[in-house]
Amino acid sequence: MTLERLRAVRHLALDMDGTIHLGERLFPETLPFLELLDELGIGFTFLTNNNSKGREEHLHKLKKLGVRVGSNQLLISTDAAIAHLQASMPGVARLHVLGSPGLRRDFRAAGYQVIDGPDEPPDAVIIGYDTALTYEKLERAARWISAGLPYLATHPDRVCPTDGDTVLPDCGAICALLEAATERAPDAIPGKPSPAMLASLCERDSLAPDQVAMVGDRLYTDMRMAREFGCPAILTLTGETTRERAAAASPRPDIVVANLAELGALLRQANPTK
Repeated sequence: MTLERLRAVRHLALDMDGTIHLGERLFPETLPFLELLDELGIGFTFLTNNNSKGREEHLHKLKKLGVRVGSNQLLISTDAAIAHLQASMPGVARLHVLGSPGLRRDFRAAGYQVIDGPDEPPDAVIIGYDTALTYEKLERAARWISAGLPYLATHPDRVCPTDGDTVLPDCGAICALLEAATERAPDAIPGKPSPAMLASLCERDSLAPDQVAMVGDRLYTDMRMAREFGCPAILTLTGETTRERAAAASPRPDIVVANLAELGALLRQANPTK
């Protein structure tokens, strides 16, 4: 990727888990990098598939980590799912949501009725990242999916990045279980790598695809979304992907950096007069 193409970038879509922090640990490069963006006049929006937290919980966590952003600087896979429902399924009002309390609150805030009763048929089923998953929840979701109701997964991530010595099964892993049980894959997955989140960002801020770059740590969500949308794909090696896997990817990311400090140096080089 040439410096000329990087110089055209006016806004960064920044993944969160594995890119600016890992679990509860903010990377030391994050705050200086965000300050540099402000100095260079480059905007940024956080894009995350992780809906184990709702919008307000994400904003609170960012604030706790020392990152101060407005609500309009955060896009969650929940937002993409809501936009998909509004555009493609306008008659849907009652949702069975397998997910966190924050995810359910965000759907309610968007005007949907979230129902739980075993005998209350919903209009559609939503599967998110539920860190309090129980067999009863799986059983109820499988019932409505098997009944043929519309079925969305918010995002396809198989695991959630963590700074602990453990594996955190994410929405994609939950959907794999449900697909094995019901013989139905989700009808749609609006979160990353669907380009819908980048499209909504560009529409919101009147940006062309070449004025936005996607920065993330995952090949199969962050980098794939950038490719499908047609914007620069910048991979950071602070999360899931190793340098060897990045080199073997086809197509490869436009830029591979060790961390945000290295990306900051490239942006400074591309914008020397600012």
